[in-house]
Amino acid sequence: MPSFLVRVGPALLLCVLLLGTAPASDPLFSSSVPPDTVTSTVAAGTPLVRPLPTSLKDAPIARYMVLNGPALSGAAGYSFTWITRDTAPGTYTISLRADHPDVAPDTLIIQITVEPE
Repeated sequence: MPSFLVRVGPALLLCVLLLGTAPASDPLFSSSVPPDTVTSTVAAGTPLVRPLPTSLKDAPIARYMVLNGPALSGAAGYSFTWITRDTAPGTYTISLRADHPDVAPDTLIIQITVEPE
């Protein structure tokens, strides 16, 4: 056995054990989709119209505004639209601000998977 492994063996083993240990997760919260997130799938080149919730956290929504979205996308009423022409396949994350009449604004995330044509 190489001499450097004898000298660093216990430290190396400890590092491997610590790095290889995943934190315990609560099955109630082990979702791949964060709260206030909706998902959709669309073929590349196909227009997407995604209905949006009329309320979040039991508070009605007055309007949506796109905070971070791709070109040719927008929100109108309770719908999100996106013309996916010339869009590469992959998963895109869009952020919308949801304005409530009586409480502070909330954020809604839309995860859209664009599949190859």
